[in-house]
Amino acid sequence: MNLFEKIPDNFFSILSSKNKNIYGIALVTLYEALTMYRNRIRKSDFLELLKSRGEQVVSLLTFEDEDEFENNYVYEPTLAQKANYIFRRLIDTGWIYLDQNIKTGTEYILLPTYSISMLKIIYEFMNANETKYVSYVHSTYSDLKLEDDVQDEFMYKTLESAYYNTRNLEIEVAKLDHSIKVFQRQLNNIFSPNEVLSQHFDDCREDVVNPIYHPLKTSDSIVLYQGPINAILKRWLLTDSVRNKLIDQLLRDNRTIKTQEEAESNIVKMINYIQDTYLRLTNEIGEIDKTQSDYIKASTEKVIYLNNSDKSIRGKLETIFLAVAKTLAGESEGTYKSIVRDLTNSALFYQQGFIDSDSVAKPYKRNPRDEGVPLELDDFYQIRNSDLINDIMDRSKAYSEETIMAYMKKAFGDKQELYAKDISLDNVNDFIMLILGSVKSNSPISFYEIDHVEEGNKQIDNGEYNIPDFTYRKKGDN
Repeated sequence: MNLFEKIPDNFFSILSSKNKNIYGIALVTLYEALTMYRNRIRKSDFLELLKSRGEQVVSLLTFEDEDEFENNYVYEPTLAQKANYIFRRLIDTGWIYLDQNIKTGTEYILLPTYSISMLKIIYEFMNANETKYVSYVHSTYSDLKLEDDVQDEFMYKTLESAYYNTRNLEIEVAKLDHSIKVFQRQLNNIFSPNEVLSQHFDDCREDVVNPIYHPLKTSDSIVLYQGPINAILKRWLLTDSVRNKLIDQLLRDNRTIKTQEEAESNIVKMINYIQDTYLRLTNEIGEIDKTQSDYIKASTEKVIYLNNSDKSIRGKLETIFLAVAKTLAGESEGTYKSIVRDLTNSALFYQQGFIDSDSVAKPYKRNPRDEGVPLELDDFYQIRNSDLINDIMDRSKAYSEETIMAYMKKAFGDKQELYAKDISLDNVNDFIMLILGSVKSNSPISFYEIDHVEEGNKQIDNGEYNIPDFTYRKKGDN
């Protein structure tokens, strides 16, 4: 399908012009006006909003790169005139349409479907920190569990919703995997310890770890909910009455499907897709854990290396060579001649000589200078990092599977059944161990299992922490 069959040819031209930053602010303001005024966006309201929120930005608008602009102004255009020009450009490029109420003469802004979709993408991209992860896994389980108990006329709608949630979950997991690998790849182009720390704690943690990785490992765990979701779907598929009810509802809601065989095939494909996807994503989460661990290890080693290398003679030489390489590659300002000149001025060499009693008499005697042994340079700035490395290794062992199992054995004591409300959470380390213990319940070395399918499971307060009301039971004769 041709993209420009649905959108105008010059739709993206404002985002490639010299004033693209100003048009970006205008588009974000337009989306905010849509959320504020919805289907009654007056032209005057939008212009006032644009002038008030982007006054300093709109005033920087220039007409050098605007081909369709005809400079009819004797003096510098005012802020209102520039805002009106931006508004006309949005009309000319097809972002908006202008409508007028015949009775009152009030002008309203109309937004086509493609424009609203693109405005939403631009707004979410420019406000990435405000974008929250949607709980696809837990909401899928909750909807299926509720519908499994009720089994009303909305069973197929619930199945369809679970299907689309699973497709969105696939994208989130793929986004997580790609993002961590991109951050790890970018380490190769970072040569400052502060930049490494900024990327790890500011960019990676805020954009990836906190909004996506953390929920997928705790409250929205694929590993935790995979079993219950598959159990419900398997029961729906194997129970004739439930399967027939799903077929009838599909035939009622979708007129394009004519036969029961076609409807049944459609339902089986949806259920198989959800089950297969959750099984595959469980394995992918394990691979992402390894990638995340490798990235953290690489970041730590990069910081240690940069802290050590740039304080030694070798590190200073590497810095000089790096500057030369960047200049030759055109990645930094300056030319080859300028960098060589700077190197020459920073390392000056002089010829040495001496004067004695024979220096003032003729003939002059020139004696060659004896070559001595160069003095060794002491490395006054060498830093010992053995304590730092040992501390990092000790922290990585603190949450091993053996440590988690030891914590859960201590919590169980002599009990065969343990309730979440009875577990003592004295500090944040106990809270972390309980989370990891819940996630590791499906591990081959786990001696217990979680009963999270029964009715009545909810969130409870345990001390200062809000946790799921799980019941932990020992397996077999443990």
